[in-house]
Amino acid sequence: MILFALGCMTVLGAGAVTYTYLTDDDVKQNEIRAAENKVHIEEEFKPPEDPQPGDVIVKKPWVVNDSKIPVYVRIRVHFSDSRGELQCEPLQIHRKWNRQEDGYYYYDNALAAGEKTEPLFERIQLKPDLIKEEICPFDLIVYTESVQAYGFTNAETAFAALDGGKE
Repeated sequence: MILFALGCMTVLGAGAVTYTYLTDDDVKQNEIRAAENKVHIEEEFKPPEDPQPGDVIVKKPWVVNDSKIPVYVRIRVHFSDSRGELQCEPLQIHRKWNRQEDGYYYYDNALAAGEKTEPLFERIQLKPDLIKEEICPFDLIVYTESVQAYGFTNAETAFAALDGGKE
């Protein structure tokens, strides 16, 4: 009986050694993080102290990509009220920006990490035929959005996917 027990233990021990020798196990834990999509607006702006009819006001807004990934950007611009728009000549938009039907200006190229766009425009000009006493204060609001460039061929398709869930 003792020999039988020793024999069984020997067979089990040899089986365990063989099993251990013929098998292997390893675990790798992969962490996947989504890249952050972040941009901000910078601008050069010199407001006039005493605006006069025909004045040219320096205002150059552009977008900077703070992400680690390439992004497409778009900008929407609007006056705080209709009086501001009525006091100004139409904005002269830089050729790298294209206005679409949704009212946004889309930048032609994807921005790599750390890159910035050309300014959307460089100046605001008050209409020369204004009456000085009728010039009223206004704000020109510049709003931007961005979307990752990976998987898209241009800004319009990237934002279409964002806006409507389709490419």
